[in-house]
Amino acid sequence: MTVTVPDSAVARGALSLATSVESAVLVRHSQRTYLFGVGLLAAVGRTADAEVLYVASLLHDLALGTDLDDGTTPFQLRGAGLAARFMLDGGRTEAEAATVYDAVAFHMDLASADETRAEVAGVHLGAALDVIGLRLDQLDRSVVDEVLSLLPATGLAAELVPIFAHEAASKPYSTAGILVRDFAFLDLIGSGPFAH
Repeated sequence: MTVTVPDSAVARGALSLATSVESAVLVRHSQRTYLFGVGLLAAVGRTADAEVLYVASLLHDLALGTDLDDGTTPFQLRGAGLAARFMLDGGRTEAEAATVYDAVAFHMDLASADETRAEVAGVHLGAALDVIGLRLDQLDRSVVDEVLSLLPATGLAAELVPIFAHEAASKPYSTAGILVRDFAFLDLIGSGPFAH
């Protein structure tokens, strides 16, 4: 798998920001989100702005169980606002900031897979594959093995289950609350392909 990881100032800043508030397990999840997103987009002949996709991937869980959670706003919306502000503060355009906002805000929405902006689709596709194995069959196993070799998924389910349980319990009106209550999302995380 030949995927270039962006190394611009804004890309390095996104990794630094994520690392400053998230555990190593969640940071690796975000890095895999980018790589899996690129792979799944490529499988259907789509390409994205690598830098925008990378930043959105790195920051999509910025407010999930971190000190940046305000206790009220659903984590993906809180994180989306912070990620968009990060882009603007980094001198990026309003359009790029808006795309990052939408990619983070809608990454748990299944309809995002069909989003015309590849960056928005890519975060959803990459994160869903990493957490619950959605569309795993669309990637060559050697690609998956290479990503997991570089960025092991060890501990992902063990960390995500209690974080999502807390998000759902404290914000029952949120997407996480609906997924946990109505779609057994905690079980899906626990039985994901990289859960152990």
